[in-house]
Amino acid sequence: MSESRFKWSIIGHHHIISYLQHNINEDKVSHAYLFVGPDHVGKNTVVEYFANSLVCENLTTKCEPIPCEKCACCRQIKNKIHPDVFWLKREVNEKTGNFKKNISIEQIRELQNRLNLHSFLNAYKIAVVSGAESLSQEAANSLLKMLEEPSPKTVIILIANNINFLPKTIVSRCQLVRFNSVSDKEISDYLVGQKVNRKKAKVITAASYGRPGIAIEYLTDEEAFSAYQEKVKSFCSLHRADTLERFKVVSEIANFSDADQIVEALNIWSRAIRDVVLIKSLNKELIGHRFLLSELSRLASVYQNKKIVQVLNEIDLTKMYLRANVNPRLVLENLVLNLPVA
Repeated sequence: MSESRFKWSIIGHHHIISYLQHNINEDKVSHAYLFVGPDHVGKNTVVEYFANSLVCENLTTKCEPIPCEKCACCRQIKNKIHPDVFWLKREVNEKTGNFKKNISIEQIRELQNRLNLHSFLNAYKIAVVSGAESLSQEAANSLLKMLEEPSPKTVIILIANNINFLPKTIVSRCQLVRFNSVSDKEISDYLVGQKVNRKKAKVITAASYGRPGIAIEYLTDEEAFSAYQEKVKSFCSLHRADTLERFKVVSEIANFSDADQIVEALNIWSRAIRDVVLIKSLNKELIGHRFLLSELSRLASVYQNKKIVQVLNEIDLTKMYLRANVNPRLVLENLVLNLPVA
């Protein structure tokens, strides 16, 4: 089976794609993988193609492409209804409409029961666990037993943003696959291939920070791109705001329906400060928020190096407190009070 048979439309991650395709070609698919990397960098897309290839009806043939996107299994994968592929993530709280804090042990036990059943199609059984760092302690222990005693032709794929929030015992029993940011050239070339003019492609690429999923979202949803730009502008304007105005912004962010949304807002702040660092180091051509060059340049004039380090550390500490379920308003108020006045 040649790697040229694989029909994987993925931006970047060539070494990962080659590794996984080689696993399939040589019939050396591991019982467990751990995909780690930032949101929207391509982890889920790679998982979908990998899982699809393993259950495609053309897998055992010698001259047909995989995934073929035509057989019943491929159509089922596309609609996430394949009987041997299970997609697991945090459940939604019916009362609040928000995601629950953890993946529960009940979810893992149900997954184990399904994996223990015989394959409906006498093929691989695949479990994909998204947001693996949100496993409860009991769920992690239950999953560990599954990893220690794998069933034949069963593949468990864990997806996580940060390996540090997973038990080392689980990490050690998985094939670790690290996803890094994709080069600007690869993302920009993809956008140009979608008939985007080079100037617009350059702006979207810079704002995506190496995450193809974000670039595609901004390409197809102009409102999402505008909303992102407004969030960056809001952070910059915080430095001109008095205490009351800063607390008003905090109130708006603290009322987000899910902690992940608050973390993403903080990630935007970190990226804006990264641009400040680039401007201070005379590398303004590398900044991601080119539409705010003058505003960011003004911030660069008031941010001393020591203050940059302090604010970035406080942002990381705030995210840690949020994961520990500390009151969002309190930790955010402490953070905004320490931003310099510009």
